Amino acid sequence: MSLILLSFCLCTLIGVSIIPRLCKVSRRFGLVDNPDKTRKLHSEAIPLVGGIGFAISLLLVAPLVIFLGQYFSGFFASIDGVLSRLIPFFEIPTIGIGHIRPVDVVEYSGLILGGLVMLAVGILDDWKGIRGRQKLAGQIVAATILIAFGYKFHRVAFAGFNFEFGIFSVFLVYFWILAAVNSVNLLDGADGIAASIGIIMSVALGVMLVSIGKGIDAVVVFGLAGSLTAVLIFNFPPAKVYLGDAGSMLIGFLLAAVAVRSTFKQNSMYAFMAPVTLLAIPFIDTAAAIVRRRLTGRSIFAVDRGHIHHELLKKGYSPLKSLVWVVLFSVITAVGGAGAFVYRQSEFAMAAVVLVVIMMAGAQLFGFAELKLVTHKTNSLVRSLLGGDKDAESIRDSVYHVQGDRDWDDSWKKLRDFAVDSELLEMTLNLNAPWLHESYHAKMKSRESVRESNHMWSTSIPLLHSKKIFGAVEFSCAMDSKKSHQDIIKGVLDIAAEIESTIDNPPKTKIENKDTTADAAAVS
Repeated sequence: MSLILLSFCLCTLIGVSIIPRLCKVSRRFGLVDNPDKTRKLHSEAIPLVGGIGFAISLLLVAPLVIFLGQYFSGFFASIDGVLSRLIPFFEIPTIGIGHIRPVDVVEYSGLILGGLVMLAVGILDDWKGIRGRQKLAGQIVAATILIAFGYKFHRVAFAGFNFEFGIFSVFLVYFWILAAVNSVNLLDGADGIAASIGIIMSVALGVMLVSIGKGIDAVVVFGLAGSLTAVLIFNFPPAKVYLGDAGSMLIGFLLAAVAVRSTFKQNSMYAFMAPVTLLAIPFIDTAAAIVRRRLTGRSIFAVDRGHIHHELLKKGYSPLKSLVWVVLFSVITAVGGAGAFVYRQSEFAMAAVVLVVIMMAGAQLFGFAELKLVTHKTNSLVRSLLGGDKDAESIRDSVYHVQGDRDWDDSWKKLRDFAVDSELLEMTLNLNAPWLHESYHAKMKSRESVRESNHMWSTSIPLLHSKKIFGAVEFSCAMDSKKSHQDIIKGVLDIAAEIESTIDNPPKTKIENKDTTADAAAVS
C-alpha cells in the first residue's frame, strides 16, 4: 500500500509543480484554447497543457517507484506493517512489485511508445487542428503498437463455457481501445469533468489490481490518479488549464491498455464487465451522441451541446453542481465495476449501469430526448414492417426539438406548406446552434414511390448567422413538378432568410399543449 501511496503523492506533487511552468510555455507557442463564441464559450484563452503535465509526471514517477519497490521491498513492507498497526480496524494490503518479468518490460515499453504516439496526435490537434480521420489514424497506430507488444486476450469464461476469440481478439482490442479513447475525449467538454472521471476510474481500476496482487499495474494507475489530481487543481471550475485532446485521449488510452493487460486476461465474464462498467458514463454519453446525431440526419462527428454536462447546465445547475452529478454517476459505476471484479460477480456491474441509466433518464437529466428518438424510430419501423401505414396519409412528418426552448415550429410550418404546395418529395430542416443550446430536426417525406435519380433533383441550402453555419434546409423534387426548379429554390431561399433573421430574436417558448412538444416527435 505504501508504494501506491508514494506513486499517487509524487505524481500529484510533480504535476502541481510543472503545470504552471507549462502554461507559460504554451502561451508562448500558442498551445491554447481560444474562445470562438460558437462551441468554446469561455471568455479568454486557456492553456491546453493538462495532458502534457500529467504525462510527464506519470512518466517520471512510475518507473522510479517501480524501481524502488523492486530493490527496497523490505523497507516498504515494514511501512505497510506500521500502517496496519496504526489503523487496526482496516486491513492494509501489502503490495509489492515482485519479480519484473521480461513480458512486463515488453508490454510497458509498448504502452510508453503507444502513449507517446497518442500524446503527439493530441498535441498536434490541440495546437494546429487536424481532421477527424487523421486523428483516428493516429489512434489506430497507437492501438496497433499495443497489440504488437502483446496486448491481447483470447478467451472468456461464461456460464461454465469457454468462448475462444482467436484472431477476432485483435479486432476486439482495437474496438476497446478506440472506444475508450474517443468516449473520454467526447466527454471532455466542461471544467473538471474528464479529470474527475479519470481519477475515479483510475482508483477503481487500482482497487481491482490490488485485489489480484498486480503491483506494477497498481503503481501505474494510482500514479495516473495522482497526476490527474494535479490537473484537477487547475481544471476545477472555473478552469485555468484544460486537458486538451492530448490529455483526454491519453486517459482513455492508458486505462484501456492496463485493463487489457491485467483484467481482461483473467478470462472471466466479471473481468470483462468490470472495466467496461468503469467507462460506462463516457460510453453512455458517446452512445447518446451517436443516436442523437444519426437519427436527426447529422454526422456522428457533428458538434452539438447535448452531452451530459451540457444538459445539466441547461437545467440550471452551476458548473460545480453539474460536476458533482457527473462524479456521483461515475462513483456508482466505479463501485459496481470494482465490486464485480473483487467479488467475482458480474451482477454488481450490471446493476450499477442500470441504476445510473434509470437515474439519468428517469429524472430527465440526460438521455430523455434520445430515448424518445429511438422509441419513435422503432415504432415507425414496426408499423412499416407490419404494413400499418397502408391507409395512412400521403405525407409523413417527423419533428424533434432535441435541445433548447425556442419555437421553430412556425418556420417549419412555412417550409412544410411550401413543400406540399410545390409537390416536393422531401423537405428537411436541420438546425444546430451550439452557442444557443439549440438543436431542431424536422422532416417531411411524400409517400410517393421512390424515383430513379434521373427523374428527380435535390439540393441543400445552408443557414448562416455571423459567418457561422447553424443548420441547413434540404429538399428533393420530381422533374415533373408543377413549379420550375428556379421558383422552388427561390421560395426556399426566402423562407431560409426568415429563419436566419430569427436567430437574434429573444427565444419564444413553445406552448406546452401543442402536439409537438419541446423534446417529443409528432408523426402523422
